[in-house]
Amino acid sequence: MNISFLDLKRNYESIKDEIQIEMNKVLDKCNYIHGEEVSEFENNFARYIGTKHFIGCGNGTDALELAIESLDLKETDEIIVQGNTYIATCSSVLRNKHKLVLCDVEKNTIFLDFNDLEKKITPHTKVLIVVHLNGLVQNMDKITEICNTHNLILIEDCAQAHGAKWKGQPVGSFGKLSCFSFYPGKNLGAYGDGGGIGTNDDELMIKIRKLANLGCRVKYHHEMIGRNSRLDTLQASILNVKLKHLDNWNKKRRQVALWYKKGLVGNIHVDILEPLPDTENVYHLYVIRVQSRNELQTYLQAQGIQTLVHYPISIAETDAMKHLHFQNVFHCIKNSEVILSLPIYPEITKEEVDYVCSHIQEFYKPLTRLTDYQVKDKPGILSTINQMNIETKRLFFIDSFQDIDETNNTRGKHVNKNCDEIMILLKGKINLMLRDEEKNEFHFSLKRNETIKIPRGYYLEFYIQTPDTQICVLTNEIYSKTKSV
Repeated sequence: MNISFLDLKRNYESIKDEIQIEMNKVLDKCNYIHGEEVSEFENNFARYIGTKHFIGCGNGTDALELAIESLDLKETDEIIVQGNTYIATCSSVLRNKHKLVLCDVEKNTIFLDFNDLEKKITPHTKVLIVVHLNGLVQNMDKITEICNTHNLILIEDCAQAHGAKWKGQPVGSFGKLSCFSFYPGKNLGAYGDGGGIGTNDDELMIKIRKLANLGCRVKYHHEMIGRNSRLDTLQASILNVKLKHLDNWNKKRRQVALWYKKGLVGNIHVDILEPLPDTENVYHLYVIRVQSRNELQTYLQAQGIQTLVHYPISIAETDAMKHLHFQNVFHCIKNSEVILSLPIYPEITKEEVDYVCSHIQEFYKPLTRLTDYQVKDKPGILSTINQMNIETKRLFFIDSFQDIDETNNTRGKHVNKNCDEIMILLKGKINLMLRDEEKNEFHFSLKRNETIKIPRGYYLEFYIQTPDTQICVLTNEIYSKTKSV
């Protein structure tokens, strides 16, 4: 089975007749720029996201740049952007010659770290750009509260969140300005480039229209220096058709996300990014956090499964940005090392999703955590051991960690040569590294009462995190016959 990351042809085939009818209308009229279909789409999309105005433009990057330019900020003014976004969000700040400040995200999530955000707000901070990354909605109550408290202008980057909602209110209607991309792969995508800006501000609407049309609203009456950034009529006609289907397509994406969650739940090596409560998310991407990401991606490719990484290099570490020396975006950088985007689009089938999940599970199968052996009515380590599918020949405890200092805390550094080993952490916390015979490495942590099976042939190395650590080890040989390295 071959599964593409995105299959635009399936989507096109489902609406082909509708698209052809609307495109032919434009072709028959030969009105390719500023045709009536553009105004029609702008009005339709403004109603859809709940704003008074929507201004079409050439692409999502133009939308961001125009939105920032319309605010008449000083070069010394600061704009805060979350550090795990696409580079266009950040480059739009720099191309407008303002100071870019990156905010970190919470540990193990893609959502803004509000403690870090509060620390980075200064008297020079004028704008916060929030990104609804992957189609997952940010906490808009907290964000609007912070913006109101510090008198910040809020811009929403909704390039991946067409149709998403916070407590029933569409994203794109919270900020003073909101920016959208209609790149072909988006939930609402054109058949070429396209973008736009939503706002309730009449004056900003007029200004943005001028900026996007070489500084004029009436031809040849140039009132300012602008640019040429238009949503063309053919693309608007396509978007008008696709907008009618968007809610249904987003509903299907939510179903696909549920299939993935059910297929991957319980795997300790896969961290599923959970959405916030009170949100209606649209899953532009289905992103997981995994151990041995590159090895897993290579393995899935060999099984005919295409995956991508959004984004493999964090903003702070790109060649274009690293000279700015961004501070305290550790979790953004860490996310870039472990995230993996799985195939998702409305037309993907459950069979295909199951195929993806089964191969992810197969990749990590030797390292499955044995929590399934816990007996609900008889909890505890002894009950767990009794339920394990291993012929226990040897059992021993390790608890002599009290004298190990932070610079010499390696314990268990060997290859399981002739036995399988089950490790149960009775107390404390350890960081564990396993390496299989093909040199694939697996890194994770174990906490109290967590259990891992380490197959024969695996090299293991672990580091204690607390001096009171206690470990129970079972092997299926009377003598473990491990080989020290």
